[in-house]
Amino acid sequence: MSSQRVVKQHVVSQVVLSEFAVNRQLEVEDVRHPGRWRPKSPAAVGYVKDFVQHDSSAVGALWNTVETRLPQAILMVRNGIAPEPGSAEKSIVRDCVALHWARSKATKTAAERAWVKVQAEHEKDFRHRGRHVLAALHTRRTGRPGTREELDALNAELNTGPEEVLDGRHFATSVPELYEFARNRFATNHIQVMMCDDRVDDLVISDRPVLTPTYKRPGLNPAQGVALGDANGAGMPLGPRVFVSLRDAAEVVLLDAARVEKLNGYQASVRDVQMFRRPTEATLNAPTGRRAGCART
Repeated sequence: MSSQRVVKQHVVSQVVLSEFAVNRQLEVEDVRHPGRWRPKSPAAVGYVKDFVQHDSSAVGALWNTVETRLPQAILMVRNGIAPEPGSAEKSIVRDCVALHWARSKATKTAAERAWVKVQAEHEKDFRHRGRHVLAALHTRRTGRPGTREELDALNAELNTGPEEVLDGRHFATSVPELYEFARNRFATNHIQVMMCDDRVDDLVISDRPVLTPTYKRPGLNPAQGVALGDANGAGMPLGPRVFVSLRDAAEVVLLDAARVEKLNGYQASVRDVQMFRRPTEATLNAPTGRRAGCART
């Protein structure tokens, strides 16, 4: 079935990013320019071009089914209320975390690394066990025996992988499956709402916002080696003053300065390229000309 191609695909919901905006502007820091925070609109950041290369319209439609329901849940948690078990808001928050995990650069990176590992192992195994097959195929192609380098090149060619993996079709079909897996994984979990104390700094959010820590090993997401099945929870910021976590109990927890600093450090450690924050007072009070340029902190 043909569908319209979506080029700019958000990996962080514009609804969530809008929570960090003041007068439709938030600040973004690029990992290539640390310390330089630029004012941008939520629509202009947090996306990757052609992130899902096939059926991007269908995957975008799935994203929209979650995003359109988010405002009511965000309003609840922003007011310091933990959604009750079985409530619509509880399901929305879970679905938001699940989809941000499934359609994330962290999950895609982990999938790509897994394929590269399988490819390398298969290539190594075939180099030893299938040397005679490589030699026969090279002779059939060229009419002469192959050198060691030529047989290694042929081995690499034969192990380049299925076309659907190489062209992105496999990841496109995996996103809905991963989303359902994550939803089921946390079906019985409750929403822990973590609110910033009035005296502490804001939370930030990265372009890989979901944290999935485990007691078994270091790491905070699939790109850092943590499988969702091993995670003891999953969470992400839903605004500059609130972080939600899928845990064992529905509760509201107050974040002190140390915990905010730790959560912000986690976001910095998992980000791919961009970090987002609510504009600082200095930015908001700056003349319009300066506000449109670079803000350094």
